[in-house]
Amino acid sequence: MQRDAELDARLRLAMVSGLGPVLTRRLEKTLGGPANVASASTRDLKQTEGIGPKLADQIRRGLDDADVDAEWALVDQHHVRLVGLADDEYPALLEHIHDPPPLLYVRGRIERNDALALGIVGARRCTQYGREQADRLAAVCAQAGLCIISGGARGIDTASHRAALRAAGRTIAVLGSGLANVYPAENAELFDQIADDHGAVITELPMTAAPVAENFPRRNRIISGMSLGILVVEASARSGALITARLAAEEHHREVMCLPGRVDSPLSDGCHKMIREGWAQLVTNAADILDGLGDAGQSLRAALEPHDNDDNDDRDIPDASPSIDAAGLTDSQQALLNAIEPDPTPIDALPQRSGLDIAAVQSHLTVLQLTGRIERLPGNRVRRRR
Repeated sequence: MQRDAELDARLRLAMVSGLGPVLTRRLEKTLGGPANVASASTRDLKQTEGIGPKLADQIRRGLDDADVDAEWALVDQHHVRLVGLADDEYPALLEHIHDPPPLLYVRGRIERNDALALGIVGARRCTQYGREQADRLAAVCAQAGLCIISGGARGIDTASHRAALRAAGRTIAVLGSGLANVYPAENAELFDQIADDHGAVITELPMTAAPVAENFPRRNRIISGMSLGILVVEASARSGALITARLAAEEHHREVMCLPGRVDSPLSDGCHKMIREGWAQLVTNAADILDGLGDAGQSLRAALEPHDNDDNDDRDIPDASPSIDAAGLTDSQQALLNAIEPDPTPIDALPQRSGLDIAAVQSHLTVLQLTGRIERLPGNRVRRRR
C-alpha cells in the first residue's frame, strides 16, 4: 500500500507498548495529530493530561525504538493494509465505542455490509455439541446476510469461521497477535481462506506481536465493537467469553444471546447463568438471533421465512442474501432519520432528538448507512444525504 507521513506516524504510535487508544487520542487532541505526537519531545508529551515525567519518558523511548521501516517491510510482505479511524473502510460500529483502535492491520477487505455483523464467541475446548451448533447457526446467519465475526481461536471460533466460508458468506477474524505471527498457527490456512475474497483477518497489534494473555481482552472489545450482537456458544462459569458478553451488554449496548447446553456440562454453566440472570436472550435458531438484533435483523429475517419451522431445523440454507435496500424503514428508523440534519449532526445528540436509546440509535444508523440514506463523518458525526 502507499506509504505516507501520516501513516508512518500512526504506525509508530501503534508500535509503542502501553500506548493504548484512549491515551493516543488524548495525545493527538493536545498536540494536533499523530505526526506531532510522533515527533514530540518529552516536555511536549507532558502537556497532555495524565502524562507525568516517567510516562512521557517511556513513550518517547518507545517512539524512538520503533523500527517503522521494518514494520512496513512486514506489512508489504504479508499483503496487509493499514486502516485508520478516518478511513472509509474503518468499521462503522467500532468507530463509536469508547476506545476504538486508532489503526487496524487488515488482510483481506472490510466491506460496508460487514456492519451487519454477528459476533460468535465460546469455548476453545468445546464439545462436539458446541461445535455442531456453532457450525449450524453461523452458516444460516451468514447466508441470511450477517457477517460472522469471531476471534480465530480453536473451538467455537474456528467452527464459526469455517461455517461462514462453507455457506459462501462473509467472516472476519480478529486476532490477539500480529499478522506475521498468527495464533493459533494451525489456523494459518483458514486465515488465508478468509482473507481471499471472503472477509478479513484483522488486529490492532504490530506485525510480530506475540499472543500474550493481555492482548485477548483488547481483541474481544473489537469483536464486540464491530458486532450488532454477540452469540455465546458454550462457556464455563469462568470463561473469557463471559467477559466479552458483559462488555458487549454494559459498555457497547449490544444484544447478548446464549445457546443453551446440556445441564450436566460445565461448558454450559456460563450460558445458563447469563440466561438465568436475565441479561442474555435464550436462542435456539437463526430466526431467534435475527429477531434479537432488532430492526437490522428484521431486514434480513425474510430470507429465513421459507426455511424456518417449529422444530428449529436450520439445515435448509436460503439461496441468496436479500438486499437491505429493498426494505422499508420502521417507525423508529424513520424517527432517527428525521433527527439527522443534512449538515453534520453529532451522534451523541441523536438519542435525545429521536427519543431512542443509544443501542437502538447505533443499530438503526447501520441500516440507514447501508441503505444510502446517511453518511458517517469523522468526529463521531453523521449527516443526511440530500
